Parts: sequence; structure tokens; C-alpha cells
Amino acid sequence: MADSDKVNEIFGRCKEAASVAADKATVAIDSASASVSAGIKEMREESAASPRTDDGSYARDGEARAAAEAGECVLSGELALSAAADDAAGIPVKHTAGEVVKGCVQQRINGFKSGLQNKKLLITAGTMALVWLALTVLPALGFNPAPVQSLSFLTFARGGLSGGVPGFVGGLIGKGLIAYFVTLLIVGGISGESIVSNVRSLAARFSGQKWDAASISPLLIGGGAALFVYNFLAGTSTIMNCMVGVVAFLIAARALANRAGCVRQAFAAVFAKEGRADSGLVTKVMAGWAGGFALGVVLSVFGGYTCYIAGFLLLAAGAVLMVTVQKQAGGVPA
Repeated sequence: MADSDKVNEIFGRCKEAASVAADKATVAIDSASASVSAGIKEMREESAASPRTDDGSYARDGEARAAAEAGECVLSGELALSAAADDAAGIPVKHTAGEVVKGCVQQRINGFKSGLQNKKLLITAGTMALVWLALTVLPALGFNPAPVQSLSFLTFARGGLSGGVPGFVGGLIGKGLIAYFVTLLIVGGISGESIVSNVRSLAARFSGQKWDAASISPLLIGGGAALFVYNFLAGTSTIMNCMVGVVAFLIAARALANRAGCVRQAFAAVFAKEGRADSGLVTKVMAGWAGGFALGVVLSVFGGYTCYIAGFLLLAAGAVLMVTVQKQAGGVPA
């Protein structure tokens, strides 16, 4: 009986210790949840005080305060290198494409460093990192029900797990893009209404237009480039990884509507002549860029490296058409 009493006493103490530990864990989880909620509320309040344009949206991608605080430290999406606006004479270009890309990368590095000192951004990034970790570990342990698969799809949790080293690097960048977009949603930097408006603006670029070689060639070049980038970000273009393409499409449509962004500046530098780039040409390339991501999502049903192949074909066709038009017109197609 004495031994039995000791065993019962040990089990009782273990039960008591487990209960205390559970209580402490509950308190810690509640505290963390409250911190995240408070951080999100504060971010929304600060972003609400940010300058907006007449239509209620943020000024421009490169000027929006919410965007500056919302994750550009990971991947800015479409920050503008300069605030130079388009004019009747075209887009002023003061840098080469290489200098534009270098400037964008430096901005990202500086933003990442400043983001390490921002508690709100760290909470958001840390929360998403934990979600990605859980969604990666659970299937490896044999637990992969429909809810886990759905969350993996929506959060691009499988990004970086396929496609070798390029796929790993692209997946990391793609997850940064997802984190940027999620944070924009949290702080109100982008809304359902603005998304619909941006998509409609993109659709308007393709409707009621006169289609000839001069109009199609920039669309093909932009679309081909987007397909390459999408396949790089996704690792392998599968349905499970296509969410990064959906987000890239929405951000590209946003940049097209705002007429700003690093990508736009880079394309302007590529097609510039005598320090200026034709605004209509660059806008068509950007429309193709946005449409290319949407096409990449559709082509994901075929899997593998389909988008790399399709991207190469579109780029080749667009380049041939553009060179042909140039020779016929004696200049860059408008």
C-alpha cells in the first residue's frame, strides 16, 4: 500500500505540474495574441493618418507611408526609385537598367536593416515564419489534412522546397512578396476595392485597343519576362505554388495603375532613347508584365518548368516583332 500511495503521490504532483505549465502556456499565448492584435491596430491607425490621393488610395507605391512600414524590408513590391512623373515627352530616364536594379536592391537592404528595429514588423514576420514552419513540418510528420493543405496553398508555404538552389532562392523571395502583401492588407495599404479597381484598369488596357505588331510586341516582352520571374519565384510552376503568382499579379496591376515602381523604371531604362522612354510603350510592357503573372497561374496546371519555356517563346516573339517594327518605322514602336 505504501508503494501505491507513493506512486499516486508522484502522479498527483506530475498532474499538478502539468496543469501549472498549461496555465502558463495559455497566459503566454494570450499575451502574444494581444501583442499581435495591438500591433495590427496601431499599424492600421498610423496608416489611416498617411497621405492619400483624391480617390482615397495611397499616393504612390514609392510614396505610401503604409508601404514603407509594411514590409519593404523584405521585398518592396513596387517602390519607385524616383518620383519623376510621366509627361507628354515621355518618361525621363537618368539611370541605366543595371543602376535601377542596383538601387532597388540597395533600398531593400536598407529597408531590411531598418525593419529589424521595428517591433511591429518583427511581430508580423515572426508570426508568418512560425506559420510557414508549422505548415512545412506537419506534412513531414504525416499530418496533412485538407485545412493544412489549404493554408499551405494560401500562404505559399511550399515555396523554396522545389526547383533546386534556384527554386530555394526564388521561394525565399516569393515568401517575402507574400509577407509584403499580407502586411499591406493588415495596415490597409491595399483593400478589396482597390484590388478590383486595379484589375479593371488592367483589363481596360486590353479592351478597345488597335492590335498590330507595334502594340503586341511590348505586351509579349512584358508577359515573357513575368513568366520567367514567376517560375523562378515558384520553383516549379504547380497549382500548389501558384499563390505567389496571384500576389505578383495583384502587385503588378497596382503598379500599373499607379504608374510607378522599380520594374517600370527598369523597363523605361531598357527602352530609353536620348534620356527618355516612351510612356505608352512602357505602359504596354507593364500591362504585359501583369498579364504574364496571370497567365503563369493558368499554365501552372501543366506543372514543371512550363512557364520558363512559354516565357522564352513570348520574349523571342516580342523581340522579333519589335525589331521588325523598328526597322520599318525607323525607331522604337509607340
